[in-house]
Amino acid sequence: MVSKLDLRKLYLGAPGATDEDMEIVKAVREYAEGEIMPHRRDLDGGWHHDEKLALDTFKKIHQGLVEIGVQRASWPTVFGGLDVRGITNDMISQEIARGDTGVATHISIINWAILPAIIARRTDLLKEFGPKICDGRPHSSCMAITEPSGGANTEDPTQHGRTIKTIARLDGSQWVLNGRKIWPSGAGIADITYCTVCTTDPEKGDEGIALIYVPPESKGLSFSRPLEKMGMCWTDINAEIFYDDVRVPKENRVAGAGADALILHDVVGAGRLGTCNFALGAAQACFEIALDFTGNREIAGKPVRTRSLHAGILGIMAQKIESARAYHLAVAEMSRQNKLYGRWGAPFLLSKCSAAKAYACDVAVWVTNKTMELMGSYGYSFDYHVEKYLRDVKILQLWLGGPQRAVLDAARGHYKFEW
Repeated sequence: MVSKLDLRKLYLGAPGATDEDMEIVKAVREYAEGEIMPHRRDLDGGWHHDEKLALDTFKKIHQGLVEIGVQRASWPTVFGGLDVRGITNDMISQEIARGDTGVATHISIINWAILPAIIARRTDLLKEFGPKICDGRPHSSCMAITEPSGGANTEDPTQHGRTIKTIARLDGSQWVLNGRKIWPSGAGIADITYCTVCTTDPEKGDEGIALIYVPPESKGLSFSRPLEKMGMCWTDINAEIFYDDVRVPKENRVAGAGADALILHDVVGAGRLGTCNFALGAAQACFEIALDFTGNREIAGKPVRTRSLHAGILGIMAQKIESARAYHLAVAEMSRQNKLYGRWGAPFLLSKCSAAKAYACDVAVWVTNKTMELMGSYGYSFDYHVEKYLRDVKILQLWLGGPQRAVLDAARGHYKFEW
């Protein structure tokens, strides 16, 4: 069983974390090892395997995470939360992702969709969402950004919202939404809210961008069947969302003209930075699988990992994971000092969040691939889980604009340019 000191070493000293924080992380790690890792194969299910087993396993694991306080961890105590802050939340996400990236994604998006209301200091909305999330039952949220016609255009600050085709029209005391979204996590299953990125008028650019919370039970809101993808088959549900004259109260718009555009890019920056946790958790899991396998497998009577070629690969794995973790820790600390470094979506910090995400995902893909190579045929067998991690981390690398969009935003942190 891992000690708190071992965990601190893993997280490069876990700067700012207290002993109480490390106890929380230790508890999540033990839950992941006892309740998630033994069921990774069941969770995956796959589109052509056992859907019922996958969904039942996910529900059981989600309920268990709720019971140990993960779902309400970051919420203030006034809402029934645990008020867990800073690096501790990052470590919790990494430990869950070490067990399964889809589970970690689902848990994180519950709060990611509420982030706009937090940034805008909308206490009325937080009073609506907070008690539900902290009520001791499993929940889900949805952050609807991407559209079929433009892909990552919505996330691109240089597009200024002009490509958004989901339109919000003000009719008296209600917003009326019409349009279509694709790929958002939680689509069709969210029971807390659908935070929808739309526009009042594409010609208005940033002034037209609107973030509007749509209740799950809204008339005119419908969904496609889940989209089949290579990984996270039943843990992270993606689907199309259709808005057909969906009416919501006027006050469900987060902040207003201009302000919503700034918050959108904050959400993108925070999402990219948060993705580092999932990538690092998966990379760490594969590194541990590789260490174990090469320690028990022999070449000419000696453990594989004592051979220089294989030891060199394992050493580079450790180097890459630790450098990606250090990069993430540094940027995460900057993000918590907004008075000094600015907001997530401003060019400087968005560039750092984007670069950290691109690097962490590249590392995760590399580590999982090398783990598979070290294990030979066992690496691509279903029982050893590495092929599942490889399928999952490729998804992490591609969402929220993909690696190319991330490096473009990284460049924009150093000089200004428009398309």
